[in-house]
Amino acid sequence: MRIDFNQYVMEFDVIDSTNDYLKQHYKQLPNFTIVKANYQTNGHGQFGRIWESQYGENLLFSLLIKKDLPFLLKDINPIIIGSIFNVLDEFGIDGRFKYPNDIYVGNKKIAGILIETKFDNQELEYMVIGIGLNVNQESFIFEEAISLRNILNKELDINYVFKRLLKHLSNNVLLANLMKIGDEGEY
Repeated sequence: MRIDFNQYVMEFDVIDSTNDYLKQHYKQLPNFTIVKANYQTNGHGQFGRIWESQYGENLLFSLLIKKDLPFLLKDINPIIIGSIFNVLDEFGIDGRFKYPNDIYVGNKKIAGILIETKFDNQELEYMVIGIGLNVNQESFIFEEAISLRNILNKELDINYVFKRLLKHLSNNVLLANLMKIGDEGEY
């Protein structure tokens, strides 16, 4: 199953949190809705940690998944991590995963992932996957952060990086779907 993640993209200039928006409106929004923003006033990571991002300089978005997962629930982390690694690979950058939800280049953080889920009994109501990827920001309050621009010494088109990440995400979901079918004994 190939998913066109470009189908339901909502873009905001400024929003409190892309994850919070999807959690508040998930019932009215279609499956695979993406909320993207130039800036978040209350962007956060796991355990309420602050996600630092200057206006319009980084890729900030969240994806809503609900019902009928095209992959096994346990595969979401590898799908997201692999997609970010695929984008980094396109730029000749080697990243590494740091548990529980960060992507590092060397000893500096370039991306973070926040996955929030809601279940009703044992059934998934929603999964909201927030991704922050440092693209063009040059300086950070936290010294352990880095951006693509810091590494490549050039400004990048954030929308191009976004489109590439969505393409890899679609490919990795398709691969996970094929693996799920294989696990169920059907090819």
